[in-house]
Amino acid sequence: MTRREFIARAGALLAGGIFSRRVAACAAAQRMAKNVSASLHPLREKPLRLGVQLHGIRGVCAKDLRGTLAAIRAMGFEGVEAGNFFGLEPKAFGEAVREAGLELVALQLYPYSLTEPQIHDTIRLCRETGTKRLNAAWFKGSAENKADWQLAVNVLNHAAEVFAREGLSLGYHNHDQEFSIRLEGVTAMEWMRTRLSSKVALEFDPGWAALAGADPLAFLAAHPNFGPDAHLTPAGDCALGAAQDRADWRRIIPALAASGVEWAFVKPLAHPDSLADLEASRNWLEKSFTTANEAQTKGTI
Repeated sequence: MTRREFIARAGALLAGGIFSRRVAACAAAQRMAKNVSASLHPLREKPLRLGVQLHGIRGVCAKDLRGTLAAIRAMGFEGVEAGNFFGLEPKAFGEAVREAGLELVALQLYPYSLTEPQIHDTIRLCRETGTKRLNAAWFKGSAENKADWQLAVNVLNHAAEVFAREGLSLGYHNHDQEFSIRLEGVTAMEWMRTRLSSKVALEFDPGWAALAGADPLAFLAAHPNFGPDAHLTPAGDCALGAAQDRADWRRIIPALAASGVEWAFVKPLAHPDSLADLEASRNWLEKSFTTANEAQTKGTI
């Protein structure tokens, strides 16, 4: 991708709705929308939408869930992914998310929730919260025993079939171990990808891949159209795009959009009891992509 192509795609992300104009009640989102040139057109039919993975701010959510959801919406985010209901019943949690003007895009649970007979309780949670998508996360198999990973593949493939019959979709979320462990000469993630059913999407997390020493852009090039969701987890104990962040988000985010990702969930992990890193991440996204868009519009890049 050339520099000009990257900037065009970055502008298109914003023009297409990375911070949607539908958040008209949010002054910050209104300012961002005004900065986007009307002459830029989206490069894809569906815009990349920005959400929040609540695990990254779990301490704040535990203290005041509804207030936190309102703050997320005020920042311009449109949806959330969750694996904790913070003391509410599943139905009440889903209602609280929607009352805040957010979409509960997906649940994220451990892979054991997909084994029999637990999978039926997991399906019930999806129904009661009002989401049709689940992303399984955090499997750490042995680097010496590929049978561990084959077991995970078997569970995911079976669950995907059950989910499909129920009108639900399933994805698998990576951490660093899928890129640091190698099986038969390839990363565990690539090993799994060749064995997973086409009904199992990947919720790719470029930040964790970068922390493992992998190249997220190379993975995206090799595995396009991997699924509708991705995480924007800083590759460091910091906010997205900070100096300590080892991931090249200015190139990764347009590449995610080009791969067909519909939702990108911001998840700073360093300070779960504060919204500061989330707000800083949101501000970095606005500054980085709006500035690039304005520069191209003025013909300075």
